[in-house]
Amino acid sequence: MSSWDRARFIPWSKIPSDPTNLSDQKERIVRDIQREADRQEKARLEEQRRLKSSPSSSPPLDGASASLGGGEDASSTAIAQPRGIPFKWGEVFKNAAFGGCIGSITGCVFGFMDGMKMASQSDVLKNSSNKAKGKFLVEGTTRSATIFGAFFAGFHCVKYGIRVALDPGDLQEVGLATVVSMGGLMSKPSFRPAVPYASMLIMMDSFNLVMREYRKD
Repeated sequence: MSSWDRARFIPWSKIPSDPTNLSDQKERIVRDIQREADRQEKARLEEQRRLKSSPSSSPPLDGASASLGGGEDASSTAIAQPRGIPFKWGEVFKNAAFGGCIGSITGCVFGFMDGMKMASQSDVLKNSSNKAKGKFLVEGTTRSATIFGAFFAGFHCVKYGIRVALDPGDLQEVGLATVVSMGGLMSKPSFRPAVPYASMLIMMDSFNLVMREYRKD
């Protein structure tokens, strides 16, 4: 696909001054457009609710009153505009599916590597049959994939919840979601050995955000 075909769905105002790496910046541009649209939609809904809930007022008597009323209305409108973005169940499922897929794949790799290491170091497994060794590897890999899939799915759901409630920015979202998700993982002693691998997953996600911001600049 040519550069024009990739760029023709992006508003001209969002086209970067240096379009040489437009394909790499497309994800960031689309996400910025989506966030802006979500903020505008939520502000519009909040304004509609405010107008419906406010009592009907009599028309101003003179120009000064009209001017004063207009100023108060503009001020209240500005205060009513939220910082966050609208909550959507579709986005929750999408974030959970993305985190679950990435976490499960990574968990399979980590679980298989740990299983192979334990099989080579354990005297009991060394003397076991190939069927027993295979069963041990499958069980360890499945358990690791389940843990990391659930962890990373929860991490992305928490990050989306923070974005909806506060919208502090990408890196701040990662930091707050890390505290919450790591706390849940460390709360159970049997899951604590997975903390280093879980940290690697979050670091990979953070590195992706940093590189995206670097390409933006």
